[in-house]
Amino acid sequence: QKIDGTRFRLGSMEFDQKTREVFIPAKVNMREGLLEYILVHESGKVHESLFSTAVKPVELNVVLLLLNWKKSEAFFDFSQPERGGVPVKNARNPVPSHVLISVQWKDKDGKSQNCRIENWLHQVEKKAKLTEQPFIYTGSAILPDGQFLAEQTGSMIALYVDPGSILNNPREGNELDDVWIADPAVPEKGTPVTLIFKPAADEAKPAAEKPAPVKPSNKQPNR
Repeated sequence: QKIDGTRFRLGSMEFDQKTREVFIPAKVNMREGLLEYILVHESGKVHESLFSTAVKPVELNVVLLLLNWKKSEAFFDFSQPERGGVPVKNARNPVPSHVLISVQWKDKDGKSQNCRIENWLHQVEKKAKLTEQPFIYTGSAILPDGQFLAEQTGSMIALYVDPGSILNNPREGNELDDVWIADPAVPEKGTPVTLIFKPAADEAKPAAEKPAPVKPSNKQPNR
């Protein structure tokens, strides 16, 4: 459904065809305890996710594909089926799979606020907030019966790596399930928020091309 200009809506989610931004309505799901996810569907693993949403995982994946995001084939190693998807250390994930995530909400005075999602998350071992870097679009998986795995599990943005999740965390320690917690700045449980996906445009800009050197000519000028 077209809203105006380049802005469209699919269900309760909005997206911009020109900027390739995606706007996902959600709510604060938990502020205390260990986290394995940033976002899950409301029928998913809500006991370990910062946010929950009514947006269906398959709808989010469709929008990402429509906006020409490219899933990374480098993030997981599936060469040993018995181990499932194993995260690859220092994987070279292509820039079109890089997703910057911010969160928008209204404070107690009704004023709109916005920050990078990393400001609301801590890595316990490092005793620090998450480093600001893109999350990776890994695209979940299609099961042998043709079903979309994330639609079954509800997993959308994982901190603790999950091959079934649509986005994954590339940071050091992503194979650990007991190091991720919410920052005290996270608003009260139930607070409506909007998660905003944005392409890592600055990383995608190619370096300026240098002009080709001018070769000296051996041709004699006309007299």
